Amino acid sequence: MSNINILHERCKHILGAEAVLSDESSRQFYGRDWIKDFTPSPSFVVLPSTTAQVQQVVRLCNELSVPLVPSGGRTGLSGGATATNGEVILSLERMRKIMEVNRIDRTLRCEAGVVLEKIQVEALSHGLYFPVDFSTRGSSQIGGNLATNAGGIRVIRYGNIRDWVVGLTVVAGNGETFSLNGSLFKNNTGYDLRHLMVGSEGTLGIITEVTLRLTTPPKDVARVLCGLRSNDDVLPLLTFCRDSLRDLSAFEFMERRALQEVLQHRGLRDPFSQPYPAYILAEVELNHPAAPESLVSVFGEAYEKNIILDVVVSESSAQAQELMNLRDLISETLSSHYTLHKNDISVPVPSIPAFLHELHATINEAYPALRAVVFGHVGDGNLHVNILKTSNISDGQFWSECHEADHKIFALVEKHHGSVSAEHGVGLLKRDFLPYSRSEAEIEIMRGIKRAFDPRGILNPRKIFVPK
Repeated sequence: MSNINILHERCKHILGAEAVLSDESSRQFYGRDWIKDFTPSPSFVVLPSTTAQVQQVVRLCNELSVPLVPSGGRTGLSGGATATNGEVILSLERMRKIMEVNRIDRTLRCEAGVVLEKIQVEALSHGLYFPVDFSTRGSSQIGGNLATNAGGIRVIRYGNIRDWVVGLTVVAGNGETFSLNGSLFKNNTGYDLRHLMVGSEGTLGIITEVTLRLTTPPKDVARVLCGLRSNDDVLPLLTFCRDSLRDLSAFEFMERRALQEVLQHRGLRDPFSQPYPAYILAEVELNHPAAPESLVSVFGEAYEKNIILDVVVSESSAQAQELMNLRDLISETLSSHYTLHKNDISVPVPSIPAFLHELHATINEAYPALRAVVFGHVGDGNLHVNILKTSNISDGQFWSECHEADHKIFALVEKHHGSVSAEHGVGLLKRDFLPYSRSEAEIEIMRGIKRAFDPRGILNPRKIFVPK
């Protein structure tokens, strides 16, 4: 009997037959994330319900030398949760308990399979707030969010999810379970292994529980949509907003093509009477009585100074949501209507206008027949570059041309001292391009860390870098 078959039978004994899935539909469903560049081919799927069961599965995989791919909500966009080579999928979706919300130290402790939106709602029900947010809040799981150090729309005010992690429970690739930092806010006793796990994409350990820090919710928020004459006006507006607004929490960028796709496919109303080349959607917390009037005054001044060409300020929570939908629905809309090649990149914020000029020139050269849709979180230098496949080329030709052209785009990213992956992770998609952002010495250190936690290399193999 093969090791895969032995593992299959022993997992059924440990977890129960209902928690081991081997039918084709389940293997395809659990075997990939949102990216379509790679074909999933897992052996079977296991669904543990406790940390102890996760540990048992990992130890079995070590014993039998069977590779294992951790799986959360699978909303990632780098192939990090895709199993392409007969791996076993370990899904955390049965681990969805919120164990505690502690108002004294403002923390929430939960299992890794809890979806982000449930955490946000639970925090609010206790008068508290978890500010990390992105469009996949209803389906992405907190374990996956942590494994990719997710960012989202409020990074300029609240930081990445790393900044909100108090403690983790992790099953490492060697089968050991670690409780990292517990519920301590201060712990200066050597290396902080907790932060090695955040952003490690399931290559070092499987996060099973997390304690998150919470904060005070804003009293209210307003959203403002601005029409700009060009991408060159983004930084003057960002500087003006930061100088003039007390509680700027998001600063989202869309080129016209991005907004047009949402308007066309979602049937939403364009808030403006005419199109503009670029748009900024700003979110401002209204924490003070005079904040609404001040907000209108600030953007009125921006209009008078010719920084913006047009502006809409939300006057109700419903209108604020309508404006956010214009930005929130871009990724989902593009993924639903097109075969895409996605790039998630970042550059220093002051470099954004020059980078965008060079990026479009590079795209026009590399993809002369294809459409590019660019949007992102420019307040933190993060741009999402989406290439839309046309009907006159095959999927295989499209992926091949895109991956080849990525070398030109990433050379441009390297020139501007940027990153080939801002918030989506490396996974399979960016693995071969890692040297554009990391030196060989850095990569070798990362390989050493991988060996320390996962000496047999069973966890999420071939992700981030190719093992030697």
